[in-house]
Amino acid sequence: MSNLKNLNKIGFSKLTLLDDALKKIQGYITPASLDEVETSKALNRVLAIDITSELAIPPFDRAAMDGYAVKAEDTFGASPSNPKVIKKIGTVEIGEQTDLVLTSEEAVRISTGAAIPKGSDSVIKIEDTDIDSDKVYLYTSIVPGKNISKKGEDIPLGTEILRSGITIKASHIALLASLGIKHVKVKKKPKVSVFAVGDELIEVGNPLPTNKIYNSNSPMVSSLVETYGGSVVRELNIKDSKDEIRNNLIKSSVDSQIIIFTGGTSVGTKDFLPESIHENGEVLVHGIAMRPGSPILIGLKDQSLVFCLPGTPVAAYICFLLIVGTTIKKMLGCINIDPRVEIIAIISKDVPVSRMGYKHFLRVKLEKKENQFLALPVKLKGSGIISSLTQSDGIVEISEDKEGLKKGEKVSVYLYP
Repeated sequence: MSNLKNLNKIGFSKLTLLDDALKKIQGYITPASLDEVETSKALNRVLAIDITSELAIPPFDRAAMDGYAVKAEDTFGASPSNPKVIKKIGTVEIGEQTDLVLTSEEAVRISTGAAIPKGSDSVIKIEDTDIDSDKVYLYTSIVPGKNISKKGEDIPLGTEILRSGITIKASHIALLASLGIKHVKVKKKPKVSVFAVGDELIEVGNPLPTNKIYNSNSPMVSSLVETYGGSVVRELNIKDSKDEIRNNLIKSSVDSQIIIFTGGTSVGTKDFLPESIHENGEVLVHGIAMRPGSPILIGLKDQSLVFCLPGTPVAAYICFLLIVGTTIKKMLGCINIDPRVEIIAIISKDVPVSRMGYKHFLRVKLEKKENQFLALPVKLKGSGIISSLTQSDGIVEISEDKEGLKKGEKVSVYLYP
């Protein structure tokens, strides 16, 4: 037991740089297997294969305006004071097939989206015409191809339209459906087990005894798992007990690619996680040079990656975004492993750091002023203050070699996902 506790302390005396920790776990990330879902139900899933169009879109020449399909040459010289007059020979509505064939000085009334009849090469807008019985008066001249959407204008046949690794949005679903693709191959969601460790934790909905707190970590972490594309298979609050930790670790390693614990990662008398991971698996990293979040532990249990996040909510949140979330995205083969939006802003005041050698994460609120964004610091310290997340818009990263930020300095603000 004493050797394990010494191991914990040694781990914290040799903190790993964040970039080095991310590189260290790279070789243990197992790519997700393939799944197939209905296109209509593929929202937010990660596409597993490249998609090439087997249709041209549009699949035929079609009218881009309501009006008359004509030969452009029949409109040449037409004006409001000198209209040209041609003959209407029929009508084509959207979705209809027609065997009409235009010859010179003939027109076909056509609706937007309808197929262009043979013989015509343009569409004159309805606003630029009048009709009297079968006589069509043309008040402007147009060029060949005017107001026609050509076959394949949107998507030519054989074009690569979507790349594997994208997260499918509603617009992608529309595109896939337009090509007649009913089912699409996606990556299976990594299965994740989430545990909050602590004798002090009470589940939401129960009475709150003195000196206890409600468990906010596991619902937060589970929400982030879903946000980043994973699937939560279990979410539990467990006691500061080596037996409970070991049993849940072993059970979860059977069906989860990722196992997440919050709390119990440091060197306190009830911090049993480091010992449990060491005894039942392998510790890859314990202690990362980042604030908040330095007590994080990353390990292995058989084929499962284990992330032991700090118990303070802000530290757990930030560690998830930077380490766990990107791991899920890598498992899914995402093109973009960090979905956060980056905003360039000006820091509103000096922000010193307490110690160089650590990567610091500053919570900021954004404010638009004239033609730029100002980043107003909310918190650099205080990893237990949940309101600092809800009162801020994103995070500014301060690199390990910087003493802080100077007022007026340009910074990158990474918005919360």
